[in-house]
Amino acid sequence: MIDRYKPIALAAVALAGALSLAGCGQEEKVHESWKTPEPQAVVDDSTLNSSIQGALKLDPEVRHLDIRVEAHNGTVMLSGFADNQAQLDRVNMLAWMVEGVKKVDNKMNVRGTPAPGDG
Repeated sequence: MIDRYKPIALAAVALAGALSLAGCGQEEKVHESWKTPEPQAVVDDSTLNSSIQGALKLDPEVRHLDIRVEAHNGTVMLSGFADNQAQLDRVNMLAWMVEGVKKVDNKMNVRGTPAPGDG
């Protein structure tokens, strides 16, 4: 009778051994929200301001626009006018691409459209 259960017991031991070895050598997977973000380089406001202005002046689609850029602790406020929505979106994207930007507050408007709050 004991011999009848011997193959089942051996299979169970082999399976347990295989499962325990399967996890060896693999890194523990941790959800992104549980990881501490790596520190980012701190960029001062004047550097941030001039970097964004430089990026805007180098872009052929928006270089002719008169855009005011103000930076404070990584938050950038853009104001001025664009000729169309595509330019406005491009200015926003270019500002976000600059290292050190934490937030972009785009107060720009498309020429010929009323500003928010004007009615």
